[in-house]
Amino acid sequence: MPAISKELFYEKVTDDTSCNVIHYWEKDCLKKNFSWYFIKNLILGSGKFFLPVYILKLALNYKKAKDKKFLLSLILSEARSIIYGIAMGEMIVATMCFNRAILGRLHYYPILFIPGAISGLSVLIESKENQILDALIFFNSLVETVLNKLQLSVKMETFAFMLVSGALMSILENRKKDIKFMYLWFYTPQRIQQADDKQNRSCIHKESCFEYVYKGFGKYFALGYAVNIVRSVLPRMGRMVQKPSLLVRLLLNKSNFLFGLLIGSYTGLYKLISCYLNKTSVVKKEFRGLISGFLSGAAYAIYPSVQVFVIAITTLLQVNL
Repeated sequence: MPAISKELFYEKVTDDTSCNVIHYWEKDCLKKNFSWYFIKNLILGSGKFFLPVYILKLALNYKKAKDKKFLLSLILSEARSIIYGIAMGEMIVATMCFNRAILGRLHYYPILFIPGAISGLSVLIESKENQILDALIFFNSLVETVLNKLQLSVKMETFAFMLVSGALMSILENRKKDIKFMYLWFYTPQRIQQADDKQNRSCIHKESCFEYVYKGFGKYFALGYAVNIVRSVLPRMGRMVQKPSLLVRLLLNKSNFLFGLLIGSYTGLYKLISCYLNKTSVVKKEFRGLISGFLSGAAYAIYPSVQVFVIAITTLLQVNL
């Protein structure tokens, strides 16, 4: 979203500027909320926004792909999220008009801050699980904006990710209870306690370490590749119907392979280093997650993704609260 300065805002938006500039499709402030043009765009926008989230949820729960109840729950959740999106959009525009009437003009800070805060009440339409999900999505967007403002170099961003990754994986490995809340991080290691009854220098997996590592890499490479394709396809679906060759180009796009390589390499490296530390016992088991998470975070340099970094930060905050 492009940003404008405060000076430019007050230069272009004067005391005489009405809120019609916000709802240009309908001059009447009351009628604009019931305009089919507005509602249609809210439906389409909300649908496109939330669809990748539920596709990702389906991908992460691929074992339930044949479960009709699970699929129906995803469809109903998508519909509920669209209603939530409509309510949020309606409340934002209505509050803008109300602000204009109360304050006498459109002001720089209140124009979006107050409507954004009030429209947050619309999240009550969502289920409890989706309320957490929606909060994560918006918080992730906030953190992503801050990171983009910092404009870190690839080396600094990678090192920062390695630190966050080390802290996150250490907490996940040393957790005392199962995680019962919703989070977006793609890989959760097994708890250390699950290996307590085994020999100190044995791994927790049944297959060979080599098979354990390469299977992990392959599985998460495919996940990353698929997720990136879905993110790329959805905004271009209309064009692809008219020109199917775009789909082939998209499937072979370099960024999809690199994102898959990032996710796969991170998981593969984590498993490889964990196996090595288990076999050698060079460090105490309480610190294996920290070291494995830190070193595997170097995979971030393959394809720096602010979204992955943001999810790591928010998940770290979640597990600490």
